[in-house]
Amino acid sequence: MRTRHQILLVDDDHETRQIVAESLSLDNHAVTEAGRGDEAIALLEKRGFNLVITDLRMPGASGEDLLAYVEEHLPGTPVIIITGYGTVDVAVEAMQSGAFDFQQKPLNLEHMRLTVRRALNKAQLNYAVDYLRHEQPYIYHLQALVAQSPAMRQVLDKVGRVAEADVTVLLTGETGTGKSLLAGAIHANSPRKEANLVTVNCAALTETLLESELFGHEKGAFTGAHKARAGRIQQAHGGTLFLDEVGDMSPATQAKTLRAIEDKEVQPIGGSRSIKVDVRIIAATNLDLDQAVAEGAFREDLFYRLSVAPIHIPPLRQRKPDILPLAEMFREKFCRETRCLERGFSQEAVQAIQAYRWPGNIRELRNSVERAVLFAAGQDIRPSDLGLDQQVPENGDNGGLPTLDLGELERLAIEDALRKCDWVQSRAAGMLGISPRALSYKLDKLGISHPGLEARRRR
Repeated sequence: MRTRHQILLVDDDHETRQIVAESLSLDNHAVTEAGRGDEAIALLEKRGFNLVITDLRMPGASGEDLLAYVEEHLPGTPVIIITGYGTVDVAVEAMQSGAFDFQQKPLNLEHMRLTVRRALNKAQLNYAVDYLRHEQPYIYHLQALVAQSPAMRQVLDKVGRVAEADVTVLLTGETGTGKSLLAGAIHANSPRKEANLVTVNCAALTETLLESELFGHEKGAFTGAHKARAGRIQQAHGGTLFLDEVGDMSPATQAKTLRAIEDKEVQPIGGSRSIKVDVRIIAATNLDLDQAVAEGAFREDLFYRLSVAPIHIPPLRQRKPDILPLAEMFREKFCRETRCLERGFSQEAVQAIQAYRWPGNIRELRNSVERAVLFAAGQDIRPSDLGLDQQVPENGDNGGLPTLDLGELERLAIEDALRKCDWVQSRAAGMLGISPRALSYKLDKLGISHPGLEARRRR
């Protein structure tokens, strides 16, 4: 659905306002009309608008006065000037003072609609660029990241050290542990921070599309390639390329990526020219690449190229001191956004949050808190609002009787079966009486992995 933008239309001629407002409403814009410049300034003091369209000559404050007000108090809000035949020179001066464009009377309504779309698109782009330059870097300040647990403090210490080194980094860890955030932190704290951070999700694209994304293509290289396109590696020139879910790359794409890293150049699909690139690589995966190399699913030479500086991010269940601070951070964020500033966790919710294992890690915690803030019945967030009402507390009061944690019993049974079957999952599934697929799901849910994997990760 098209975004409904708020537009302030200022002209002392009622008929002009009516015609322009009706034309802009065809594009689903909400138009507020004003007949005087001072009336428009009063409206701007009370509420925000995405765009201002104003005549130059009006009773009270003029169009130039209105433009000056917007430039001083609402920078970034585009202004389109409407001008008569005798005031074109003045309109040109207004553009030099910051107006986006001017339209000459009698107005061409189709041209006006097109100009409005251009102005709104440019304003949105400018806002996004400003956010990336000034607001987003704060997210990546190492001091702003939650790390009260010793395990996470060690991770951030490594991030701080590799950020300056300009080496290839491999981030490993379960889904939802924050690999993308740390990739952004490495880039934002590196000498390349003024250049682009370009992200490619290797699991989200087919082999053909991924190659086109990475290396670009020439016009006519394949059906639908109507014009040449620079690839993501080329777009990251001078900056950082983040290869998310790199373990899902096909063998053919792995080979081409390795060649691009070693030769520091790319060759677009369908082209014969090679383009030199200067790019830092950060890769991330939730797979065991050691095992993938052993099984022949991932190239050993590419693995060594990517893992110059490996950093393993522990799951949330191994970072218990971080759980409640993260939950509070998300609660405050979503309460601000939804204006539920007084909504907080009940004592029971706090206990449930700390007792739960969070198999989906930070992503699951964030989603649970967001849902709770939105749908909690009262000011206190209860375990049921978080979806944790069925969780068994670690030290629950059961009339003096010992409490059975069914989840822990299931974990013990699965780990026992895996040990007896030498960690061959198909055999362990048969012993447990479940399908291999069901066992794989339970391993992910419970965070069970081969002990040898954790030992290798710690080295």
